[in-house]
Parts: sequence; structure tokens; C-alpha cells
Amino acid sequence: MEIGQIKAIFPAAKYQKTPIDDERYLNFPYGNQWLVLPAAELTTREIELLRLVVGDQSNDKTLLANGHRWFRRLFLGEKATTKETIEKPLRIIQVQIINHDPAIAPTKWLEAFKSMFEQPLLDVFMISREHAIAIEQQTSKTFESEDFLGISQTLDTDFSCSSKLYVGQYWHDDDALAAVFTKERELFQFQVQQSTGRRVFSISNSILKYCFERQLSQNPLIVKSKHELLAIPDAQATITNLYQNGGNVSITAKKLYVHRNTLQYRIRKFQEATGFNLKNVDDLLFCYLLTLE
Repeated sequence: MEIGQIKAIFPAAKYQKTPIDDERYLNFPYGNQWLVLPAAELTTREIELLRLVVGDQSNDKTLLANGHRWFRRLFLGEKATTKETIEKPLRIIQVQIINHDPAIAPTKWLEAFKSMFEQPLLDVFMISREHAIAIEQQTSKTFESEDFLGISQTLDTDFSCSSKLYVGQYWHDDDALAAVFTKERELFQFQVQQSTGRRVFSISNSILKYCFERQLSQNPLIVKSKHELLAIPDAQATITNLYQNGGNVSITAKKLYVHRNTLQYRIRKFQEATGFNLKNVDDLLFCYLLTLE
């Protein structure tokens, strides 16, 4: 359909080179420009009709997100001008918000999340009914994983939601940023699909599991080793806690509520049964990977 025909049906439509960075507007990529319409003037059926006309498969949240420059950079391949480039490193925080009370919109959770930061975020927007993106510039005061865990727990209670977050690394704002984000997004999607009680993810607690699962999990050597390792009583708990505590036997014993000598005995018997010495960094890492579900 020609743009003139579309504008005849939707008189408020504008066809322009750039989208409008305002959530009151829907921005459809059409040809090499943007079809922009006021969201309040469109019914659900009219939005669906427009999607069919322009061949757009996005949902309402994505159409609103089209108006955000950071959405277009991360998802649509738009390049930043020299003036728009951020000098300090930034990180991308991905959020999944599952709402348990239809009367409370996930955007309420997101607004409260936004208010937690001392320095205003560069941008925050929903990309679907359950997923959002926040862009944070590096400052002297930054939240750690434990801080994000506390925020997630508090907001979930306040807004009857269940949330998971992927806290990205700080990256320089350059042409490689979108490609790096794509990989971070893959990690988060992978972790969300796993049966895990963990709420906050990062590259450090995701990449090994992701690569192991995608590339090695069906290797006969891995399958056989895993089967024999998990058949040993207490092996999984011992390995997991040793790894999480940096191989420190004393701390791990306290975590497991056993005497240090008892843990030393388990480690020795495990080595006799498998040949893996859990006091060796390489052996401990390999065995830890075998315990990952």
C-alpha cells in the first residue's frame, strides 16, 4: 500500500526520516523511513491492520519502544552520531517482570526500579509485555548483584510480580555495543528458560553454563563422567559449595554444617572413586560444570 493511501485512512499519520522519542506515539519502520501515529487515536484493531499493511510483527510495547533511541540502536541497528555517543562506559540491564495481579501493570514495577538509582538512567523502556531494558551509565556509586537482588525482592512484594534481571558488563559506547548486547540477551534468555531460583544473572554466573550446555553437554565423555559423579552421595552439594567458596575447605564445611575433617574425608574418598582432586582448580571447575543442570 502506498503511503498516501495509508495517510488517507489514518489522517494523523506522519511519514518521516526519524521516529518520535515519545511513548505517546507508535513508530512503524516502513520503507526507509518511519510511519508515526499518536497511540491514543488508534484502536487495537487499527494497530493490527497497520501491522498487516507495513509487514510489522512487533507488539504494542515494541511499537512504543521504537521511539527510544537506545531501542533502535540495540535492536534495529541504528548507528549513533558522534554527538550522541556516551563518553563513560555503560551497562544494559535486562528485566523480566511476570505480573501476578492484572490490576497492577508491570510498568509500575519498572517506574519504581528506575527511582532506585541515584543518577538517572540513560533510558528505560518495555520491549514486550514482560520484558524491559534499562541503560545505566557508569558512576562512582554502582549497584552490585546483591543490591539488585534486594531491589528485585522488594519490588516483587510491593507490586505482586516475579522478576529476573541480567546485569550486563560496563561497555564502551561504540559500534560493537549492539553485537555485544545481542550475546548478553542470548545469555539472559537461556537462563530464564532454566529451572533455577536465581533472580540476578551476569556474564560470570551464566557464560560457563551456557557454553557447556550448547557445546559439550552431549559429548560422551561428559555424559559418562556426569553419570558416575552424580551417583556418589553428597557429591553435588560438596562440589557446588566448594566452587562457590573458592575451594576454601573451612568455609565450605561451615556452609555444609559438617566438621572440617569430615569434608576432608569426603574430598579424599571422592578422589579415590573418580580420580578428580577437588583441591585442584582444574578438577574442581570441571566437576562443577558436570553438576550444572
